[in-house]
Amino acid sequence: MPDERLKGDPVGRRFWRDRAAKLSEVYAVGRLFNLLLSDIGFEQESCDHTLSEINKQERIALQRAHGRIEPRKRFKGHSSHPLLAARSINNLYVDEGGKSNREPIDVPAFFSLGAVAIDDEECVQYCERADAIEQEFFGTVNYTFHEPDMGKHKGWYFFEGDLDRQQEFDSRIDRLIQDTDFKVFGVGIRKAAFREWLEDAMPDHYLPSDIYAVVIVLMIERYVDYIANTRADRIGRVTLESQGPLEDAYHQFEFARILLSGSQWLHPASFRNWLETGLRFVPKRGFEPTELADMVARSLYKWIRGVDSGRL
Repeated sequence: MPDERLKGDPVGRRFWRDRAAKLSEVYAVGRLFNLLLSDIGFEQESCDHTLSEINKQERIALQRAHGRIEPRKRFKGHSSHPLLAARSINNLYVDEGGKSNREPIDVPAFFSLGAVAIDDEECVQYCERADAIEQEFFGTVNYTFHEPDMGKHKGWYFFEGDLDRQQEFDSRIDRLIQDTDFKVFGVGIRKAAFREWLEDAMPDHYLPSDIYAVVIVLMIERYVDYIANTRADRIGRVTLESQGPLEDAYHQFEFARILLSGSQWLHPASFRNWLETGLRFVPKRGFEPTELADMVARSLYKWIRGVDSGRL
């Protein structure tokens, strides 16, 4: 690829576009050749294998041909140093649905992240309203609303079988959600398709091979677009549920990679200028705004599985 790194095309998008077009032509000719072999009863296994490899290489080239061709600042109006602008905070609380690790190929498995974006001032109001509900129904504010137990009225939410109490609690939670000003983000992945397209073919160097890291990239892209276009006076703070020191360190590493290298569609400066340069981690218990993300993640996961999506 001697002409790959041309001015204005630092990652060779045009090169990969031309390569994809040529591979497409070769694949079309190869299919015709394969049909001719079939007509005369000739062995086709080698030709099938070659066609499969050509098709995989075409997919890789198509992926690399897309995205930003040259670095550019998509979002205007921000400070070159966000902290000097003393912007107030918009929080993105993120929670997961399903498992990000590999599962048997015959299992229709999915993985998702659900998130809520909420201003600092609104967080305070939400916590006050949530604490009032916790005190009324459970006699303590050191409690965390948690799905799926809430929707199924299990554990503390069973209320000793008191249906009126269950209905009253559900009504208060619905009102709490309606009275809170927040935006919802969600990303879902079909794990079998992910394994075939990304893990096996590795078509795009912008996307990591770990499914959790890929979903984070997709989520943060959309969050930056939101906060840059609708909340110009804010800077984004991303908070994940802590999964353990090793896992947290890995997610922090992938987040730093986004800030340094960008993504397929956004320049790294866009991420750095609209986000705090580091993830925050909290345990789910005792930290109220993560409750909303838990509800969103549960509802999203049920929706992509094709079942009743629940409360949200």
